[in-house]
Amino acid sequence: MHTEAGNDVAGTNRPHFVVLQGPGLGDFFEITDDELVVGSDPFRADIVVRDVEVEPCHAEVYRQPGGYVVKGVGSGKEITLNGEVMDRPGCGHLLADGDRIHLGDSVLEFSHQDEIKASFYEQLHHLVNRDHLTGLFSKDRFDREFEHHLEATADDGRPLSVLMADIDGLKKINDANGHLLGEYVVGEIGRVIGALHQDEGRSATRFGGDEYQTILPGLSREEAVEVAEEIRQHIEACAFEREGIVARTTISIGVASYPEDGTTRLDLTHAADAALYRSKRAGGNTVSV
Repeated sequence: MHTEAGNDVAGTNRPHFVVLQGPGLGDFFEITDDELVVGSDPFRADIVVRDVEVEPCHAEVYRQPGGYVVKGVGSGKEITLNGEVMDRPGCGHLLADGDRIHLGDSVLEFSHQDEIKASFYEQLHHLVNRDHLTGLFSKDRFDREFEHHLEATADDGRPLSVLMADIDGLKKINDANGHLLGEYVVGEIGRVIGALHQDEGRSATRFGGDEYQTILPGLSREEAVEVAEEIRQHIEACAFEREGIVARTTISIGVASYPEDGTTRLDLTHAADAALYRSKRAGGNTVSV
C-alpha cells in the first residue's frame, strides 16, 4: 500500500507521521497498516520521503502489542531518533508520541493526532505545497516530485510520461463574461485534472496561467495518451457555472515519454509542450504526441 501525503486528516484518530524538515515539509502520512516501509522509492516505499539522502527502502515501521516500532532495514544509512543515533539498526525502537525520526536531511514526527494538530498540519501542507487556485501541487513542489520520479524511473527502468495541457478559448470566456469567471474556470479545470489523477504516484500542477502539467510514473506513451484522452473528454463534457453564468470550453494536450522524448525534466517538458502546440495548431480539443 502506498500512503499518500497531504490527505484530509481532520477528525481521524489514527497515528501519523508529519515531515517537519526537509524537501517534503508539511507532508502528512496517516498510518493505516500494521507494517510500512519508509524510503525514497515511490514504487517500493509505503511512506515516501522525497529526500536524495534517504535510501529507497530506509526504515520499517510496524505494529506490536505495545504500539508502533521503527527499525532500520540494513541500508547502511543511520537513523537518528530524538537526536540520538540508533545504535543497532536492526533493533526496533518503540515510538512514543512526539518522537522525531531523522532520515537523511528530513525529520519525521510520530504522533497520535488530535483534531487541532491535524488541522494545523493540513493547513501547513496546503500553504507550502499547493496552488491556491486549483489545489494542485505548487510548481516548486511539482518540480521536486518530477525529479524524484525521474530518478526512480532511471533506476528501475520503468516508463514515465508527461502531459502538458492548455485551455482552449479562455480569452473568449474572459472577454464575454469577465476575468473572474475565467479564473474560476482555470481553478475548476485544475480540480478536475487533480480528481482524475488519484492513482498513486501521479502528480499535476498549474504550470502557469491556464496551462497544466502532469507526470504519469509507470505509464508508457500509449497508456498516457489514454489518460490524456480521458481528461479531454471529461473537460469537453463539463459545464462551469459561477453566479448563474455557465461557461463551456475544451482542452488541448501534448504527451511526451521517457526515454523516447528525453531523459531530463526540461527535455520532457519541452517535448510535451511541442506536442501541445501541435494540438493547438490542429484546432484544439485534441491529444498529440
